[in-house]
Amino acid sequence: MVFPFTLDCGEKSIKVENLRKSVIATVKCGHCGLTKEVLVNSISEPVDAFGDFIDIHYADQELQRLEKRIEKLIKGNEWGELALSYSILSDICKLKVVQALEDEDKVDLDDVNKWKLNAEEYKRREKDALLQLDTLELEKGIRTDEESLFSEHDESDMKKEKKIEDIFDDPGFLEF
Repeated sequence: MVFPFTLDCGEKSIKVENLRKSVIATVKCGHCGLTKEVLVNSISEPVDAFGDFIDIHYADQELQRLEKRIEKLIKGNEWGELALSYSILSDICKLKVVQALEDEDKVDLDDVNKWKLNAEEYKRREKDALLQLDTLELEKGIRTDEESLFSEHDESDMKKEKKIEDIFDDPGFLEF
């Protein structure tokens, strides 16, 4: 299956091969030859292998973008988005560990350990952000001493005006 997507070479010619024959699919750019093997399972479709390929290809850019976004999220006390960002960063660090171990001849154990520690730190931060989110939701919850549990509540104070910059910083904006 060929996907209409442009990589660094500027061409739209990504092809997924060997999807049904093994647990590894080969994703290749027909123009520049950039090739990556990704793991697939019995229910994987070509688009799944393609998505993994794109995630691997743009991991460094996503890492930098999310690290910048985290500063804004912390300032805005946006704990849900922050937890999601930390989760994605942890996954990217795990991917970097796998990439560092791929070339058996040139494995840099210091680099591998650095990425492992980063993944663990982001996972810890994700848990902290989720705890902050839970605390915030409890604080903004229904006040039973003043209002009935069954009355309707105005939650407009929880809604936030979106700006165009926020859309581009959203972790899911560029997902396929």
